[in-house]
Amino acid sequence: MTSLRDNQSQFAQRIGVSQPALNNYLKGLRRPDLDVAINIQARTGVTLDWIYLGDRSGLPARLLELLPNLSDPEKRAI
Repeated sequence: MTSLRDNQSQFAQRIGVSQPALNNYLKGLRRPDLDVAINIQARTGVTLDWIYLGDRSGLPARLLELLPNLSDPEKRAI
């Protein structure tokens, strides 16, 4: 899935947010609103549980290797 291999600017454009807004999500300074989270889910296959809670249990196996375990507080800042 190309979205997971995009740089921040490309991915931000793909999901319809600014690069600074995406950077705030990735740093854990803000959470994406529901519409943005749904765009992320639709373009990458991640679950809303992973986006908001860091819960990896519903992720497809192909994504488990690519995405950090956000339930570990030390890995929340991507």
